[in-house]
Amino acid sequence: MRFLPLLLVIVPLAFFLLAGTRRAARKLRIIQAQLAAYRKADYEAQLKIIEGLRGSGAEPHDYLFFRGAACYQLGRLDEAERALRRGLSLETNPSLRTVCRDELGRVLMAQQRWDEAEACFRECIAEAPQRSGGHRALAEMLLRRGGDSTATLEPAQSAVAADRGVTARRSALGKEDNAINLSESLAILAWALAANQADRHEIESTLDEAFRLCGVTTKPVLAELHYTAGRAQLALGNAGESRRQFACAAEIDPAGTYGRLSQSALPTADLPA
Repeated sequence: MRFLPLLLVIVPLAFFLLAGTRRAARKLRIIQAQLAAYRKADYEAQLKIIEGLRGSGAEPHDYLFFRGAACYQLGRLDEAERALRRGLSLETNPSLRTVCRDELGRVLMAQQRWDEAEACFRECIAEAPQRSGGHRALAEMLLRRGGDSTATLEPAQSAVAADRGVTARRSALGKEDNAINLSESLAILAWALAANQADRHEIESTLDEAFRLCGVTTKPVLAELHYTAGRAQLALGNAGESRRQFACAAEIDPAGTYGRLSQSALPTADLPA
């Protein structure tokens, strides 16, 4: 009987820990399922799956981040901005705050709020200079805004260097995710090189490596690479190849950010050089 008080503590605690484990497992399943929908570029399905996070024991900022990211892909930019700003205000983990800020910057870039987007990306770089995302997003923003093309090279090169550094050492991300990040950075670098009239062989080689690393299973990133390649080819005066790249992106991910950008860019590729 002397063990009864101890049991009265241990048994409820065991049930509490088991319930917590189950909630964590459910949360993980939901996150993996929404990622699978994202990879297929099925953003409507992704949004429905994300709603399950509300009852999984997840913190509100988890739900808000993933919802904001899905709304961004669907072009629901006001909703995306509200969710990401709210999530950013609730997030306390410094690394996750940077990721959320990066996504918010992309929403602002899609709205052509260039100065606000640039401020987000520069803050991301200040918070985590070793992370490629802020450098890559800044380079893309500068390229899309136009102006001094030489300013795009440094952040594009920094993004590639950061991703190659991650690939060379142990990373919290898996090998496939590291490769996809590097593929995005290489594609942006190719665009920056083309905007600065660099050697054509270097540009083509950089794009070839980007596509090789990306593969074909993550449609949003593959569409991003085709869009970026289209912009690089357009900068080089290759209208036909540019149009082909834009058409590929629009076909691969018609509902997503880079599919829509590519559809809008198609008439540009028909203009005389």
